[in-house]
Amino acid sequence: FMVYDNDASDINFIVNQDGNTTINGDLTVTSGTSGDAKLIIEADTDNNDEGDNPTLVFKQDGGLEVSSIGHGLLSGDQNGLVLANSCSNGYISFATGSTNGHTNATERLRIDLSGHVMIGTSTEGFATYGDKFTIANSGHCGMTIRSGTSHYGTIYFSDADDGSANEVRGFIDYNHTNNQLQIGTNAATRPVSYTHLT
Repeated sequence: FMVYDNDASDINFIVNQDGNTTINGDLTVTSGTSGDAKLIIEADTDNNDEGDNPTLVFKQDGGLEVSSIGHGLLSGDQNGLVLANSCSNGYISFATGSTNGHTNATERLRIDLSGHVMIGTSTEGFATYGDKFTIANSGHCGMTIRSGTSHYGTIYFSDADDGSANEVRGFIDYNHTNNQLQIGTNAATRPVSYTHLT
């Protein structure tokens, strides 16, 4: 089944024998003057195959599937929602703004193709040692850890993920019960050292 434009020069709507549908142009889903508007993507309606997953795919540059939102993107059997992008110079960006219209939004957070997470910037921090997570601002810049009045605010330094003591090789914590700041390490010697950066 096909629907052509007015002069029959282009096909605007196609439904093939397998039920696959192609729309050449914009697709608008509206609820009219009242009610919610929903776009529903459903897979595995009989709940018999966890490898069947709902997915929204974004294609460009000659049909390349560059980005996708859905389940099962990292493995066939997956119930978590995944936002994925993979291409040269690719990244995932989150943008917000106060002026009406999404094109007026400003990028606030970016995850680049190497997994660097950057807030307030698109340039990662000090290479190798300080580039995995970067926070930037043109003025004052900082980070807050807010804990309960009788709890700890903590940063741990770890080189293991096996539940052993190696998960806490060093730490900085603040105990709100007695308002005490602590810096510690599990090293037997030289628990704290100071180095001057030139």
